Formats: sequence, C-alpha cells, structure tokens
Amino acid sequence: SHQMGRMGSGAYVVTNFDAQFFPALFDEAGQPLLFDRVLADVPCSGDGTMRKYPAVWSKWTPRDALGLHHRQYTILCRGVELLKVGGRLVYSTCSLNPIENEAVVAAVVRRYGASVSLLPFPELEGLRGS
Repeated sequence: SHQMGRMGSGAYVVTNFDAQFFPALFDEAGQPLLFDRVLADVPCSGDGTMRKYPAVWSKWTPRDALGLHHRQYTILCRGVELLKVGGRLVYSTCSLNPIENEAVVAAVVRRYGASVSLLPFPELEGLRGS
C-alpha cells in the first residue's frame, strides 16, 4: 500500500488474498463490483533478478517455471474476470522465462478470445526498443 499511496488516489484496493481465489464483491444493488484497472504481479521463479541476485542462478531449475505456470494462469484469469469491459490489466513477473510470461498470456488470450486484447507497450522517453 505504500507504493500505491504515492499515486495520490484513495481509489485502490490492496489485498492479502490468494489472488486465484479473490472473492466476488457486490455493490449495494447486488451488482458485481468490477475494476477499471488490475495489476497482476504474480509469483514467479525470479530468474529475471539474476544480475541483481546471482545466487538465484544456482538454485534455479526448469521445474520452477513449470510449477508456477498454472498458478500464474489462474491469477491472470481471475484478474480478467474482475475487470470492467474496456478496463486494463497489467501482467507482471520478474522472470525472463517464456513459460511464465508469453505462455501464460497466450493461454488467457485463447481462453477469453475476443473479449481480451493485447496492447502495444507504450513509448517511454529515453527507452529504445528493438
């Protein structure tokens, strides 16, 4: 919540629920409470932090990513289900592994079809892409 406080808005929810099982919420009229924005910062193998934490490499195995894929997928699906039509969801890991990133996103796109779409990464001043 400290990081969200820097945003200057009181319109956010920080929770300690297991995101796979985030409960359905309803407003006073009994309508589902959905969100304009969802950040799914999912548990990951952490292999993207190897430069910062070299010890990660000595403990990393392919099983780490394989074991997390289903959990990451179910968290991302729950995020989609909690999103208003036209809302935005950001999927985040600290992994470089395609099993934890592209494969999870591709599985969600297959599941939800035309009701979800991928957006290009925004241009950031001073950042050069390929």
